[in-house]
Amino acid sequence: MDAKQLLLVQLHDAYAGDDEMSLQASLGDLSQEEASWRMNETTWTIEEILYHVAACEIEYCRQGFEKGLEYGRPIGNIGQGLTLLDEAHVLLVGCLEALPEGALDEPIPTQWHGESAAHFFWIMAMHRVSHAAQIRTIRRAYGSRTHYYPV
Repeated sequence: MDAKQLLLVQLHDAYAGDDEMSLQASLGDLSQEEASWRMNETTWTIEEILYHVAACEIEYCRQGFEKGLEYGRPIGNIGQGLTLLDEAHVLLVGCLEALPEGALDEPIPTQWHGESAAHFFWIMAMHRVSHAAQIRTIRRAYGSRTHYYPV
């Protein structure tokens, strides 16, 4: 497996490929009420987190690869938020798939994380996983994810 294929696998796993750690695994049977719930005045809601992840991926693709999407801010409609997240995922994967051979080592013109294309895509995978963990924490505080898995 070459580096590009490995990054594609990692992006997929961070999005939906891992049944416990992926972003999609953290969203199972999410209701609008839960998506809108705010743990306290300083934390984001789940739908704000999902918007943040999607908007980052879209804007970084626009900056670094001149590919983007028109999108709104679907706060208050979790169905639209999940659709935007899917569209951002497809865009991000498309940006990686379209990279010519050897371009992974080249810097890309993004505001942050542009040291190389490989570094950028790795950061996007980590970004997904870190926000998935944040969502799971919020869901536990809300009360929908309370099952304890002993070590």
